[in-house]
Amino acid sequence: MIKPTRPWSYSALSAFETCPRRYQITRVTKEVLEKQHEASIWGNKVHKYLENYANHKTPLPEEMQKYARYVDKIFTYEGKRIVEKRLAINNNFQPTKWMAKDVWCRGIIDIGVIGSEKAYLLDWKTGKRKPNSDQLKLFAALAFAHYPWVDKVVCGFIWLKDYKFDKEYYTKDDLGEIWEEFLPRVQRLEIAFKEDKWPAKPSGLCKNWCPVGRKLCDFCGV
Repeated sequence: MIKPTRPWSYSALSAFETCPRRYQITRVTKEVLEKQHEASIWGNKVHKYLENYANHKTPLPEEMQKYARYVDKIFTYEGKRIVEKRLAINNNFQPTKWMAKDVWCRGIIDIGVIGSEKAYLLDWKTGKRKPNSDQLKLFAALAFAHYPWVDKVVCGFIWLKDYKFDKEYYTKDDLGEIWEEFLPRVQRLEIAFKEDKWPAKPSGLCKNWCPVGRKLCDFCGV
């Protein structure tokens, strides 16, 4: 088995699994850049305003003031507050710097609280609700590496548009299972780089959501 060494994140892995060909063209060769759609522009805007509110109590725009209650609720938990916290580890699952030479896996926690035994790690979601615990599992694994005194992690998605909250609970006993799930997937990404093989993976996204273009992929627009 090839021991993965190439840096990755949940979003990168997810993009690769959605379509290796698109991943190659937009993230490896960078022949085409992903376009910012209206939804992603709005999402980035919301994240920035919530970051400033959480850090400095900067007033939110009128249309976002309803989101303040989530920040206020999270910060009622006892512990160290974190906002847009970057967590990174090397491939020995040890904490490292975001841009360190040995960095292997990265993740950003939108907002959270690190207590003496329990941590709360939450992620703002501005799109349509799509419950998926994979990203939350990775948050937990990164947290256990960076905060070794924590025994339990509560991870969750706050779906701002739908006013819903999805959460999962993890303990250190779950770490082995989490990495057993991720490592084969990351290895496939590593092999793609080593063999320079990026097959297209046609889906419903090809027609309206792929920026690659027909010139670089026969399935684009189909």
